[in-house]
Amino acid sequence: MSTITAAVTGPAGSPAAPKSWAVLGPLTARSLRSCLRTPTLLLSPLLTSAFFMIIYEGQLSSVTAATTPGGRYIDVLLPLCLLTTAFTGGATAGQLLVRDIGSGYHARLWLTPVSRWTLITAPVLAGALVLTAQAAALTGLGLLLGLNPLSGAPALLALTGATVLLGTGFLLLAAAVGLHTGNSSAVGSVTLVFFPLSFFTATFVPRDQLGGWMAHAADINPLTPPLEAMRSLLTAPWNEQNLLPGTLVTLAILVAGAAAAHLALIRRTRTGV
Repeated sequence: MSTITAAVTGPAGSPAAPKSWAVLGPLTARSLRSCLRTPTLLLSPLLTSAFFMIIYEGQLSSVTAATTPGGRYIDVLLPLCLLTTAFTGGATAGQLLVRDIGSGYHARLWLTPVSRWTLITAPVLAGALVLTAQAAALTGLGLLLGLNPLSGAPALLALTGATVLLGTGFLLLAAAVGLHTGNSSAVGSVTLVFFPLSFFTATFVPRDQLGGWMAHAADINPLTPPLEAMRSLLTAPWNEQNLLPGTLVTLAILVAGAAAAHLALIRRTRTGV
C-alpha cells in the first residue's frame, strides 16, 4: 500500500490529484506476484492444454493427416488448445479480484483517490501477460510437435496476439463477475459457459469435414469464427486468409467484456464494497 499511497499524496502527506497511470504499474505488478504465488492460476490452463495437445496429436494425427492442410494435424490442434487456454485462463482476473475483495485489500484501495478503473485494469493486464506467456509456451510445444506455419514466424506472432486479444475479452467478463459477486465459484462459471461450446464446433477436424447436425451447430457457434481464423493463420498464405469474421467476433467479446466490467464497477461504486 505504501507505493500506492505515495502516488496519490503530496510530499507533505496532503492529498494530491490521483495519478492513475502511475498507480496502475504497482497494482499490475502486485497482481502478477499473486499469480506467481498461486500455481493454479498460472499453470493449470497451460498444463491442461499442453496435456490434451500431446494426447490428441499422438492419437489422432495418423488418422486425420489426409484431411488436414499440409498433412499436419498440429496445425488444426494448436489453435483449439490456444482457444481453450484463452477462456480457461480468462478466469484469472476474476479470481484475483475475488481474493482482494475477501481479504479487505480491495476495500482499502477503494478509500484512496485512485481512479476506480485501475482496480479492474490491473488484474486484467496481469492476466493478459500471463496468457501471453501461456500462449508462447503452447506455441513452442507446437513447434516441437511439427508445427510449420505457411506464413512463417509472423503467423505465430499473429496467432499469439489473437489468443491474447480473445483472452482479454474473457478476462474482462470474469473480472465483471468477480466484482459483481465476490464469489470464486461464480467466476468459474465464465469458463463453464464457454467450455462446452468448444466441442460444438470444428473441434478435431477442419470445418469443411463436418456434416449433419454438427455442421449446423458449428455454423451458429460464436467460437467457430475465431477458431477458423486462428487456423487460417497457420495454413494459408496472407492473401488467402479470411480473418474478418473471427476478428469481429473477438472484438464483440472484448466489447461485451468491457461493458460488463464497466457496469459492475458502477454498481459497486454505488453500493459500496
